Amino acid sequence: MVVLVGGALTAGYLLRSDECTGEPVVLSVVTSPDQQDVVRELAYAWEAGEHRIDGKCGAILVRGQESSAVGQSLTPTQNGAAPANRVDVWMPDSSTWITSTAARPGVAPLFAYDRPSIATSPIVLALPRPMADALGWPNTPVSWTQLGLQRINGRTWSDYGHPEWGALRIGVGDPRQSTTALGTLLSVVDANGDNKVGETELHNALLLARAATVDQPTSAAFLARLRGATDEAALLAEAGPFPATEQQVAAYDNGDPVVPLTAVHPTEGTIFADYPYVTLAAPWVDPIRQKIAASFLDLIQSDEGREAYGRAGFRDPERTTRYARGLQPVLGMGGPVSDGARGLPTDDGITRTVVFWTALQRRANVLATIDTSGSMTDRAPDGSGTRMQVVQEACIRAITLFSPESGVGLWKFATELDGDKDYRQLVPLGPIGGALSDGTPRRAALETAIRRDLTPKGATGLYDTMYAAFRNVQAHWQPGRLNLLVLMTDGKNEDDGLTRAQLVQRLRQIAQPDKPVQVIAIGFGSDADLAELNAITQAVGGKAYRANSGRDIDRIFLQTLVGGE
Repeated sequence: MVVLVGGALTAGYLLRSDECTGEPVVLSVVTSPDQQDVVRELAYAWEAGEHRIDGKCGAILVRGQESSAVGQSLTPTQNGAAPANRVDVWMPDSSTWITSTAARPGVAPLFAYDRPSIATSPIVLALPRPMADALGWPNTPVSWTQLGLQRINGRTWSDYGHPEWGALRIGVGDPRQSTTALGTLLSVVDANGDNKVGETELHNALLLARAATVDQPTSAAFLARLRGATDEAALLAEAGPFPATEQQVAAYDNGDPVVPLTAVHPTEGTIFADYPYVTLAAPWVDPIRQKIAASFLDLIQSDEGREAYGRAGFRDPERTTRYARGLQPVLGMGGPVSDGARGLPTDDGITRTVVFWTALQRRANVLATIDTSGSMTDRAPDGSGTRMQVVQEACIRAITLFSPESGVGLWKFATELDGDKDYRQLVPLGPIGGALSDGTPRRAALETAIRRDLTPKGATGLYDTMYAAFRNVQAHWQPGRLNLLVLMTDGKNEDDGLTRAQLVQRLRQIAQPDKPVQVIAIGFGSDADLAELNAITQAVGGKAYRANSGRDIDRIFLQTLVGGE
């Protein structure tokens, strides 16, 4: 037998010439980077066995590559490619990559054979041990959503007794590249596992998106950054929670790190990386390669193979730690996770999560204009307070959803608020994490204005306000962002300024296709004239919605931010 472990066919041969003759038949095995070393170890062990494959020499070429990259490159037309560029057996870290890859045209038939799991590892929230202690772990549960909310609300490590650590830094990664990022986001976007995204789930996902501050695509990149730290103080000043597998945390902790990591199981639940073994049903994987692949799988599934994976920190396919070594319970590893274990997602679930996350990552540039006419003192349709009280609380909730870099401004409108003008600027449009000219933090100024300055009085001056507000957003337009004008009203235009026809005409004249401004109007309660709101918003490609409660306002706003309807 011949085993080739490496990146070139000229390196790594271990030949037993007494058992076979002729040129070797090369089986190209591509693994996720975290299992590359153990697969290489087993490839050497397989070579040392007494194998005969139809009298032919065999070689196993093992190379590591991120599963997302392999999935993107797989096509049904690799026949004839050199072994170093070919995939005969694919060993990704999760079946989710098979699911998403199979959704591409013409690729699904490559996965016609069984694809057994050969190991597992739970996806955890990795956090330096001192930081976990500061959060009260393990006695206090830790969740991604709560950490995100604390970050957005301005909490820092000073609130936990460690000002020297600075800000809360949250890493998530890129779900298009990382199994751990995808698994983490799936547990947030579909927290109850019903394969749907509810309002609370969408809200929590948006919080996490706005709170994520560390730009690393994969767990390996996060870990490499930690390994580069020279001392504990430097590491803790740059570190924070990020997703990883238990195996990755164990490998890091067993490498004598500056600061050990804990493997925290977040309250959102745990998705397992399931490490499938996939022999491709492809024309270039001929019968002899299929036999080599089957023989190698037999070794991996034997006690010898499971022990090798266990020494590397993996659990077995049944999720037990029977073979696992190096999982330190004091650091959160090795315990049962059946209560919070989640099933693997569907292709729709994967696609939805990636689409949502991509949309949620967009920075926004939003001007909110709030109707403060006298009718806003009337009871809200759901009886939960006055119309204004419900709108105020919805606005307070909304401003928590924006990252510090997002732009937010606030106007109010009613007849003759500022001389002949029907609108007044309360907070100018600008970065919510910045400050006003007098030094007041913009987020604090927004909260104060919402609570104090939205005082109902007068009639509804809708048309003049919309025209002026639209021009204001245009003047502050930002490339690569969601530039959005939001109008909330409980009535219809009652001012003798612009007519509806004049407003529509002017909006169409000033609209700039290369600098689009999205407009949504929220008509609160049955008195709001939805036909009127649709007529003026549709002039610039916008849309009007009716809301009868604060939850309705939340839903409309969330769906707008992620590009939904």
